[in-house]
Amino acid sequence: MNIHQIQISYSDQEDRLLMSINSTENEEMRLFLTRRIVTSFLDILNQTISHSLLNKPELNNMEKSACEPDKELTPQQMQQQMAHQAKHQHIVDESDYATPFNTGNKFPMGEVPILVVKITINIHQDNNVSFVFVNTDGEDINFNLNPQLLHNILDLLAKVLPSTEWNIGLLDKNNLLIAESEKNLILH
Repeated sequence: MNIHQIQISYSDQEDRLLMSINSTENEEMRLFLTRRIVTSFLDILNQTISHSLLNKPELNNMEKSACEPDKELTPQQMQQQMAHQAKHQHIVDESDYATPFNTGNKFPMGEVPILVVKITINIHQDNNVSFVFVNTDGEDINFNLNPQLLHNILDLLAKVLPSTEWNIGLLDKNNLLIAESEKNLILH
């Protein structure tokens, strides 16, 4: 499936996010994302974007820093984080948010949204990423994304989260996300 457009909205009746993905072939996939899935998805999405912005970092180092949220950042790390945010904002600013979402006329997985129970992200050597969404029946739904689509998904999530009342919010307009956790707040 060649992704053409992505739309994320909040369904207050379902208390879930609805991610609609439209292809260049006019096929549409609809996915329901729960609060639990979105919270873990945001964490791994932020890590994946950081990974794509760095010059081939070792993923283990990235995972170690993510596991130490109370550790203070060095001035160099803070500068790198600000540079990442500037790159992210530039990519988002270059995106087309003016074109309305086109509802597909083909629904390969059906018109009813699929409940996602697990998301796996694979990073390829060419910096492209594939998402594997697993539904309640254990079926895999695979999407290949370029780095720009990663940034767009994060931006769409950041725009829709305030309407959810899930205690996942924005620190500021630079898409720094804070999520409630066992240790109070974690800053990404």
